[in-house]
Amino acid sequence: MGFASDFGLSIAVFMGAFCITFFMEHLTRPVGRGLWSRPRLVLHGLVMGGLFGWCVLISGSVWLSACVMVLGVLVGVIASNIKFSLLGEPLLFSDVVVARSFLRNPKFYLFSVPLPARVAVVAIVLLLPALFIHVACQGLHAGMRLSGALMAMGSFIGLRMIPRTRWAPVPDAQADITRLGLVGSLHLYWHRWQAEPDGRPPPPISPSTRPRRDIVVVVQCESFADPRRLGLGRDVAIPPMPGLDQARQLASAWGTLEVSGFGAYTMRTEYGVLFGRGEADLGFRYFDPFLTAGRERDFALPYRLGHAGYETVFMHPHNLGFYSRDHLMPAIGFHELVGGAAFAHAASLSMPYTPDCDVADAVLQRVDKATQPLFLYVVTMENHGPWPKGEGGGLAHYLRHLEGSDRMLDRLAKGLEATGRTATLVFFGDHRPSIPGSVEPGKERDTPFVVIDFPVARASHAAAAQALSPAELHGVIERHALETG
Repeated sequence: MGFASDFGLSIAVFMGAFCITFFMEHLTRPVGRGLWSRPRLVLHGLVMGGLFGWCVLISGSVWLSACVMVLGVLVGVIASNIKFSLLGEPLLFSDVVVARSFLRNPKFYLFSVPLPARVAVVAIVLLLPALFIHVACQGLHAGMRLSGALMAMGSFIGLRMIPRTRWAPVPDAQADITRLGLVGSLHLYWHRWQAEPDGRPPPPISPSTRPRRDIVVVVQCESFADPRRLGLGRDVAIPPMPGLDQARQLASAWGTLEVSGFGAYTMRTEYGVLFGRGEADLGFRYFDPFLTAGRERDFALPYRLGHAGYETVFMHPHNLGFYSRDHLMPAIGFHELVGGAAFAHAASLSMPYTPDCDVADAVLQRVDKATQPLFLYVVTMENHGPWPKGEGGGLAHYLRHLEGSDRMLDRLAKGLEATGRTATLVFFGDHRPSIPGSVEPGKERDTPFVVIDFPVARASHAAAAQALSPAELHGVIERHALETG
């Protein structure tokens, strides 16, 4: 066949695959009415045209390229729907980083993926490259490859002409899945994230600023929530939370932390507390603010408190390579990192991660060794999934570990008070757990927080509850930690 015939066949096969993938994409949750919106039609056509063109250029086969289109969208829709059912959020461009983490720490994610989906993904990953190599070696297919190159080039030029800021002015993932489509929103959000400017740094720490406290301990407790606010039903034995209740009585500030993520996205809460930037300030960076956090050192608590005279320590009883904390935390001002190697814990089915009370002991030991003002930021792991489906199911397993976190809070409060030093303890949950059938995504996503100052001022009545964002909690910590001259 001549080039004209090859090009015509390429267009015909692409249009057939386009129609299949376009209607398939409409199954992405949440389902809306934006099927025929112009942005969605244009974006889907150009992105898929680019994918199809590159595949034809590499393989010389329009049929294989069409299969890649359909499989790619199918996997994306299934992955997005699984994620939406667990976390209340569709697939995002930033989940590519999670895919990298998946390869390093598969047990973090496999428990939430159905077995057929696991088998299908492994089969695709293994078979597609081999199929491409086999087909590409069958002949040159120069006309087909040229057709693919022209389609890829045309799609690239078309995507460059898209009015990105007009079609995606602000991040609204759930609405844009309908208006832009899954493929279009992934592409457009990625470009909008790339173009997001750095924030203007806050005023630097004054030379006259000095530590207000001897010790500041901030504990970011994995999946910590008040079980009485999870809507678990009357047949569930809700454990008492004496540590949390007592901490609220002693606290100078307490209430609910208004986190945006559910069941995951620890880094969003962690970033807000460490950097003090609200999600509205972040724009499209909000989906995974750790990706650009290394450029924002001037906002970070360890950097600011370190300049005021604090020794700054980051403690996490797990692999510090997760979320690239091993590189990020020193870059934003932590002088010392304490990772999983410092904790002698033998993982078991009932206790896969380091118990929170063991972390409390390590914190208090580090406090005892402090010879200068100390800022210690802790990220715990005991409540992290997966939760075994044994006796009582995943919910019972989670509630047992939640009691361990409650004991940790009580142990830290008593231990810091016993030192006789001036200290501040900040304790909060990073997000609620996602436990299918028991705790599922909804509008209510808050977690508890408490701020206790030692020595405790025994007031005649407890402080009133308040609702704070993670960025606002950052401000509370800085005000408690620093004294300006």
